[in-house]
Amino acid sequence: MKKGKKIAVVAAAVVVLGGVGSYLSQTLIKWKMMEYYIMPSFVDGVDVIEEYPYADIEVPDEFRACTIKGIDFEAPDGLFWMYPDETEGVKSGIIVDNDDPDKRTLLVCVMDKEDTGITVEQFENMGYFDKRMNKGLKKLGYEKPENAYELLRLCDTFDYRKCNKFSPSEVNATYNIMELKAILVPTTLSYSFGAEDVKLGEEIESKRFRYENGNMKSFIQQGAAKNGAYELVLDVYDVDDLDTPQTVIILGDDVDTVRQIAKTVDISED
Repeated sequence: MKKGKKIAVVAAAVVVLGGVGSYLSQTLIKWKMMEYYIMPSFVDGVDVIEEYPYADIEVPDEFRACTIKGIDFEAPDGLFWMYPDETEGVKSGIIVDNDDPDKRTLLVCVMDKEDTGITVEQFENMGYFDKRMNKGLKKLGYEKPENAYELLRLCDTFDYRKCNKFSPSEVNATYNIMELKAILVPTTLSYSFGAEDVKLGEEIESKRFRYENGNMKSFIQQGAAKNGAYELVLDVYDVDDLDTPQTVIILGDDVDTVRQIAKTVDISED
């Protein structure tokens, strides 16, 4: 082979190998990086959150309607303000069944509606949701989120197992979403409830759900309070304002009662 032809063949090989290297760096190599650096940050892997499994639980007739800070719900009769003189802040939204922490079995706290500062535009400015990522999302069967709720829902419901590891756009989209999930999805919360330790009748798994009811969409974090009581933390979004959540915390000794209250949480229409 003449010297000129040899040089041409080598140059072509370099171009091909360079292309293969670039392709692998955007597919299998990037996937391995994700498995090594991002996925281990999740305690239970990269699970897709479920619909709230207790949405069909029966609510007792003796529950009474309550409204606190624009949130409607039903709860057992006899609850009263924990801080009756407070008119603002967290303390103004807490009702309990007993003044004595040692005898307390139920607490409901409705917090003020508060802007979290999470916006899709914020992450667009950081380089997410560009044309390439949106192409990968569409190939995976997802749409670009338009508000904070949809952004969190995308992170919570995205199934990385759908990703074609040999598609650069799908791997890119998956990598970005898993990064967003690591940034945005909250860790397990735990609140103070009472002085006495509570022994529940069932093992409570720390888990996150999604739930829609009437005028609201929400994420629900299930867990145990610091003293062992059952705890549900709802981040509630008005369907007319999906950028600003409001937190509702329900703690109790009786698991069913807490779940029954959570089922009834809704946005006030007035």
